[in-house]
Amino acid sequence: MKKTMRHMLIWVLILTILPVYPVQAAAKYSGTYAETTKLKAKLDVHPTYSVTINKVKNNKIKFQVTYVGINASPLYETKVITAKLKKKTASFKWKDSWGNSGTGKIKLYKGYIKIKMKQTKTASWNRATLDTQGKYKKLKKKSNNKKVYPW
Repeated sequence: MKKTMRHMLIWVLILTILPVYPVQAAAKYSGTYAETTKLKAKLDVHPTYSVTINKVKNNKIKFQVTYVGINASPLYETKVITAKLKKKTASFKWKDSWGNSGTGKIKLYKGYIKIKMKQTKTASWNRATLDTQGKYKKLKKKSNNKKVYPW
């Protein structure tokens, strides 16, 4: 757990420090897609929902989903997910670092993705969720970072 938390803090720092690279016109999907909720309060870290796509090859996608709460608490990170792509859409099962799990769908577009996640098992110490309440979340590409953290 300590190793995962350390990886998450490093990832958050990299995501907030790295400059935003322009999206290439080529249809490459690898990179980090994110949506940050800007709050009026002065915070070191604003809540951010992100997906890091490591690889898209041979009709398969390898990625990881992360949610960082206010001031980086709580931190949720899925195990690395590998799913089969069909027409730029994949269905998948997930498990996060807090013991929650569920199902989801991801759709690939040029410069952004859409992801929908449903939590089917909730851990007793759960404080937040990766669940998107039945709606697709649109995440824009923020960087070319494609590093995922297996645990």
